[in-house]
Amino acid sequence: MRFTKSKTRDYYLLTTNIENVYINEYMAEAPGDYVKAYLYGCFCAEHGMELKNSIMAGALKMDEVTLREAWEYWQSKGAVVLEEAGDDYNVTILSLREKLYSGSQILPQEPKDLKEDEDAREFREVIEYAESIIGRPLNAKELREINSWNTELEAPREVIREAFEYCSEIGKTGISYISKVILSWSREGLKTSEEVREYLEKVSERQGIYRRILNSIGLKRNITEAERKMVDNWFDDMHFTLERVLEACEKASFTQSPNLKYVNKVLENWKEEADQWGRDVNQRNTVTQNTLNKYYEYLRTQAEKRAEGRKQEVYEKLPEIRQIDMNLQQLSSKISRGLLGGSSRQDIDSIKKEIRDLEKERAIMLTENNYALDYTDIKYLCAKCQDTGIDENGQRCTCVKDRMGEAELWQNGKL
Repeated sequence: MRFTKSKTRDYYLLTTNIENVYINEYMAEAPGDYVKAYLYGCFCAEHGMELKNSIMAGALKMDEVTLREAWEYWQSKGAVVLEEAGDDYNVTILSLREKLYSGSQILPQEPKDLKEDEDAREFREVIEYAESIIGRPLNAKELREINSWNTELEAPREVIREAFEYCSEIGKTGISYISKVILSWSREGLKTSEEVREYLEKVSERQGIYRRILNSIGLKRNITEAERKMVDNWFDDMHFTLERVLEACEKASFTQSPNLKYVNKVLENWKEEADQWGRDVNQRNTVTQNTLNKYYEYLRTQAEKRAEGRKQEVYEKLPEIRQIDMNLQQLSSKISRGLLGGSSRQDIDSIKKEIRDLEKERAIMLTENNYALDYTDIKYLCAKCQDTGIDENGQRCTCVKDRMGEAELWQNGKL
């Protein structure tokens, strides 16, 4: 079966297509005679007409110089190509839409780089997909905007397609909105569809967290940008778990006007406290300072008891050591009384010498009987703070972190 269509021979019964790009972007800025020349040129090109420059100038009621200037003007705008032909010239009307698709002027009868052809084809595919999503043809401004995503932001075609699809799903099909999405994804370094989908999944999960946090303190609204940054900081920088954040939200819910700033203050206090104690921010503090102080006191008492036990062991084996210790104690008291009573320096030095002699004798006896010199001394778990929790500089000792865990077991009777 063959189909044919009759051809209309009268040009006045036909139509000439003028691109909307020309009307929107080119026509308003051009001189009137130049617009006349372009429109008449499109008419001739549409129907395959050949006219000499002089005939066309006469038909348009303008001189040949003005007509030539018109074509040179349109060539400078990338709308036509002039080719000298003896004493006349030929005019090729270019597709302005094609120019926007490819991002550069495409000249006829010139060899084109294969990569440029491929880029133009891919760009056309993106435009066709975008128009199918939006449901209307894109105008010249929108085409240039889309082209900038590829040339300036270097957004891959698949990422652009994902952006149109995503925005369509959320009912935001304006090019300006989609452009913001593309910019955001470019800053995130998204280069593939897989990366975009993983990112959206993460964002969707975080959006659910935002809603849950707001609902937990009785706020039935969307989160603000400032609040979003605050909440992101809780998870990304302070490393709180959702469970721990909701605990803080519960505290805020009992206030007169629950808000995220109150929650933030609670979490900041917990973070500061965790840093001071040297524990994870999500670890609940079940040990109070009072309990910790009692545990340190317990450790000191135990250390003193053990030291006393070792001392009695030595006294039983070496009674002389007991007498030496008694003498040392008496001499120490004598020095104290002498200092308070104004004894002479000579008398004080004499007592100190006697103390040194006794200590030397004691050390020799311990060594000869295979005892360490500090065997009877009190031996604390932490030599820096002597089991007080405070070092010699008045700062919290580094041992506190270990003692906290021990104190929890101790108060529960497991230590």
